[in-house]
This record gives sequence, structure tokens and C-alpha cells, in this order.
Amino acid sequence: MGVNAPSTTTPIRSWLRHQRDLPQRLLDRVVTWFIADRHADYGFAVMRIASGSFLLGWLLLNLPIASRIWGPGSGYWQPYREILGYNFPFDLLQSAGPGVFWLWYIVTIALVVAFLLGWRTRIVTPLLFIAYTALNGQNTPISDGGNYFIRIMLIYLILVDVSRRWSLDARRRAATASPETQTGSVLHNIGLCLVVAQVCIVYFEAGLYKVQGTLWQNGTAVYYPLQSVAYGVFPGLTDLLTQWTLPVFIATYVTVIAQIAFPFLLFNTVTRRIALITLLGMHLSIAVLMGLPFFSGIMASADAVLVSGATWIAIATWLRTTLTQNRFALRLTEKVGTLRARKTAPAGETRRDEKAEPAPVE
Repeated sequence: MGVNAPSTTTPIRSWLRHQRDLPQRLLDRVVTWFIADRHADYGFAVMRIASGSFLLGWLLLNLPIASRIWGPGSGYWQPYREILGYNFPFDLLQSAGPGVFWLWYIVTIALVVAFLLGWRTRIVTPLLFIAYTALNGQNTPISDGGNYFIRIMLIYLILVDVSRRWSLDARRRAATASPETQTGSVLHNIGLCLVVAQVCIVYFEAGLYKVQGTLWQNGTAVYYPLQSVAYGVFPGLTDLLTQWTLPVFIATYVTVIAQIAFPFLLFNTVTRRIALITLLGMHLSIAVLMGLPFFSGIMASADAVLVSGATWIAIATWLRTTLTQNRFALRLTEKVGTLRARKTAPAGETRRDEKAEPAPVE
């Protein structure tokens, strides 16, 4: 009676045998992801509109004092500029007179408006990066993290098709049926990877930096900036929020945990949404309670690329319905339609319609 020979096939060997083409399938999937479509196009549209709005507001609000903080009146910062070592073309304003400065400033505003509306962004975006960086480099001490962050983002956005959705470029392409190239798609998706990587690095580094501090470790760090005179925009509100220990403790630890865990929470849809909502709440708190809307807005605008296109479409549909289907909007639309009908109708028909109207009953 013979004895059966033991099988030499193990589960691991069997799995490896069936997965021999795994590297090729992974490579094909990566290549397809880069060339098949331009991802996060709605998120980049929101990022373009939001960051462009904040940049425009920043330039317009500082218009009365622009010459003193960036123009010829900022010459006292020249030693600091030499230390930073800005080279061409970012040093063009260092010896510029009032005429050249104001021309540069107005052109920068025009570029921001074109960027916001999504007009010729392939040309406008690199020009805006040069114009804004040269302007910002005149007086970097007044800048905050939002200024530095948007300058980095503008470099990456040069590669991205930021005007694929909700833009003048999108309307022009739809009218001319312009085809999209694979090269443009690859550049767009590379830019997307760079933007997401930069956002992850910023949050992760900020979280690691915070966790080293004693105040962040004992859960009291949020209390001090809210009570600072420099950031106290609404003292009554901050006093109310910091009156109890538990909210301060929770806000401190949630901030640190969300920032450190952010890169790892992106791999799952549910955890990604939780992380984005948490950080959006953090940015809104910084904008309102600490009076830093520009910084918070710029940072939150970059988070928009991590929100799915379906979500942005749903939000846009809800906003459109809310704004156009309310009672006031419907009445306004009806009145505008009536006025247009009267203007386009022939004069004789208008008179006949007016005569046909019954007289009011006494």
C-alpha cells in the first residue's frame, strides 16, 4: 500500500502563482489613472474661485496703504530683502518708482480677477505667481501662513487645468469643442498629487510641531491664542468659549490628532470626510475667533480638492435651488420676464392688450 507524497504547494506559493501579473496590473492602473481623466476638476474649480476671492480681497483691502507696505514707501525693508535674496523676476519692484509700482499692482489685481473667473488660466496662472510673489516679497514680515501657502500652491497650479469647470475657459471650450490632450491630463494629475502632498505635509508637520509643546500636551494650548489681545476679535465670545475647561481640552487634542492623522485618514471615504469637516471647523474658528480669515480661507480652499466632484455638484445644485426657487427670486424673475415681454412685443399688440384689459369694478 503506497503512501501519498506530501503536497509541495503552500497557500503562499499558490497566491504568488495567481498574482504573477500583479505588478503589471498595478502599473496599468496607475498609467490609466494619469491619462484617462483629469481628476478633482470640481475641487480645483472651488479652490480657484475661493483662493482668487481671498487674494482679490487682500489686494483691495490694502489698496489705500499699498504704496507704504509694498511700494516705494517700503524701502526701509531693503536690508531684510537682501538677506532673503530674491532674484529676477521677483526683485523688479525693489527699485521701482510710484508709476511702475501702481501699474504692477493694478496688473496683479487684473490677473487675480482673470484667475478667479477662469480666463486663459494656462497663461494667467504663471503670470499671477510672478506678480504676486514679487509684490509679497517687498514686505514678507507682514505676511502670514496663507501668503506663503498660496505662493507654493500657485507653482503647482501652473500644471493643473484649474478652469475645466465653472469658468470662462470651460464655456469657450464647450463652444469650440476643443479636445483634451493626454499630456495635459498627465500634467493636471501630477499637479493634483503635488497639491495633496503639500497639504498633507503642512498638516502633519504642524501637528508634530504642536505635540512637542507642553501646552498642547496638557490640553490648554487653545486657550492662550483665544485670550490674546493681538488676536482678540470678539472678546465676549472667546470668554464664553474658554470659560469651561472641557471644550478647551477637547479642541486642543482634536486639533493635534486631526493634523497628525490627516494623511492617513485620506485612504478611507468616511475618515476622509471626518478629517475634512474637523479641519474646516478649525479654519472657521481661526477665521472668526482669531481674526485670520485670509490664512484660514487659503488653507481651506486647498482642502477643496479632496472633496469629490459629486459632493460639489450636489452643493452647487442646492445653492442654485435655494437662491433661485425662493419667493423673492421667483417674483423677481416674473417681473423681469414681464418687462422683457413688453419690450419685445410690437407697439400695436401692446396697445390692444392694454385696451383688452377689463375696467375695474366700482
